[in-house]
Amino acid sequence: MARVKKSQIEYWGTFFDAIVDESYIEKRRRVGSVHATIGLSLQSYFAGMNLMFDLLTRALTRAAKDGGFPAGELAGAIAATTKLTHLDTSIVSDAFAELTERTISEQSDAIVAMSTPVAVVWDGILLIPVVGIIDSRRAQDIMSTLLLSIRDTGAGVCILDIGGVGIVDTAVANHFIKITKATRLMGCECIISGLSPAVTQTIVELGVDVSMVSTRATLRDALAIGFQKTGNHVVQSGE
Repeated sequence: MARVKKSQIEYWGTFFDAIVDESYIEKRRRVGSVHATIGLSLQSYFAGMNLMFDLLTRALTRAAKDGGFPAGELAGAIAATTKLTHLDTSIVSDAFAELTERTISEQSDAIVAMSTPVAVVWDGILLIPVVGIIDSRRAQDIMSTLLLSIRDTGAGVCILDIGGVGIVDTAVANHFIKITKATRLMGCECIISGLSPAVTQTIVELGVDVSMVSTRATLRDALAIGFQKTGNHVVQSGE
């Protein structure tokens, strides 16, 4: 509480000094950033500013009535107070929104990264399970993540398992085709697995050309193809 009171005194001290320079603006921006960081809503800030503005106008009116300063200057004093209060709220709001949007964007990127993990399941074989809805941005993220993993691991086969994709339309199918073409340019063959009967029928009905795409119904089948292409052999223990 002592620290909060000290901050309030400093805040209103600079307010009444009314020296609107870079330092003044930065201090207001810091208020907005702090509110966003600690989760204190703008409504609470606005409520405090409205209360303070009401107290200030009452104090000015009382001072003018008591002869503290010429009554003719009351309107100008209230107008100046109003302008500076609006400036403060505008700066604080902008800083609050900027930090909040950046935080949301970073969280969104983190969620996307978590939702498209690339795993090295065997020497030279990558697996990327895709779950949820695919849009243009996520398709681009999947492609970027996969291509970077191919570059870093030198994998010759990657398996794109779409068993968890709920909806496959023309746009989604085309995204997958682009991904397979991009991996081929990196010297890696992409196998799409997890094709359900419903998804397969949808792709056929949409007339999407998948003749250049290697597909398998199950992840097991895709892994078997991957083993063949990379020269790996899996045998049961004891054989």
